[in-house]
Amino acid sequence: MTQIPDPLPPPPTDAGQGEWGSQPLYSRADDLLWANAAAKASLAADAAGWTNASAHLDHYLDNSGEVLHINADTILRDVPDAAIRVNAIAESELRRVAAESLASQHFDVPVQFQSQWHEFYVTESMDSNWYFAMGGMEFSSTGVVVVHRPGEGAEPSIAAEYKFHVFDRYNWDGEKSVDIAGVTITDARMGALHTAGLAREYDIVGSSEIRRYEGVVPVEGSLNLPGTPGGRDGDRTDPTR
Repeated sequence: MTQIPDPLPPPPTDAGQGEWGSQPLYSRADDLLWANAAAKASLAADAAGWTNASAHLDHYLDNSGEVLHINADTILRDVPDAAIRVNAIAESELRRVAAESLASQHFDVPVQFQSQWHEFYVTESMDSNWYFAMGGMEFSSTGVVVVHRPGEGAEPSIAAEYKFHVFDRYNWDGEKSVDIAGVTITDARMGALHTAGLAREYDIVGSSEIRRYEGVVPVEGSLNLPGTPGGRDGDRTDPTR
């Protein structure tokens, strides 16, 4: 098949807490103390099994500002609602390409697609680890579809290869607070580490493994898209998924 395209540029992010290192030096003493408390909170999160939350906080405290690359399948495996959401994004694109190819009589030729970015929020009840690690994030799907010429009166069939992509800006930009192992972490205090030059906001990006689908595109009902590797299989109508 034709190569799967990269995702569209990520959506704009908020300004975060301000410019890195913008605090005057004389106001940073309390931030040095808080950086130590945040490091202890990261250790506690790791001990509690929130390994991604700990890793993402550590990357913030490492103060590099470098992009953190993750495997999107890990989120989709752990958060079934996220897996449902991305399958809906992919299905929408597969149906769109099939409908356009059918209308234009454009068959048996690979067609690339890039979905828009779609916001998704992991709540604490869905998965504590990813709630503390990212919370709000953006998903998209890209892929290649071949629509086969249908027989008279038949539904179009397709062969598709596609991926999912995730994006988030790791910053502390609001007025929220969370408790991790008895340590109350507020957006204001964590964001102050960035403006004090003791931690640095960064982007989180990642893609899934390639998924494949071959079958018809029914007028009614959902496509039986594959489940997440290592997760529960089945489509959105399967209660065991």
